[in-house]
Amino acid sequence: MEKITLICTPLRFYTKLDEELLFGWLKNIKCIKSLKGIGKELHLYIESNSIPNDDLLNLMGVFDRYKFDANQLKVFMNEKNKDWFEHE
Repeated sequence: MEKITLICTPLRFYTKLDEELLFGWLKNIKCIKSLKGIGKELHLYIESNSIPNDDLLNLMGVFDRYKFDANQLKVFMNEKNKDWFEHE
């Protein structure tokens, strides 16, 4: 078990509502223990590389929608979900 930091960049919002929706979405992903803005980056802190599939799907959705580097999510790959990463 290892602690994971995901770096969300570039942070680009088109409206105030867009920004609110991102943070609302992130707050509902249970595996994210905390988040912190550092300069122009948003850091997501996750306790373990073993997370529920629903959390991983939500992270994949966030990373796709906001164009963050989804390669970081491969740290959560396992036998049950490896097919999700094949399109990369």
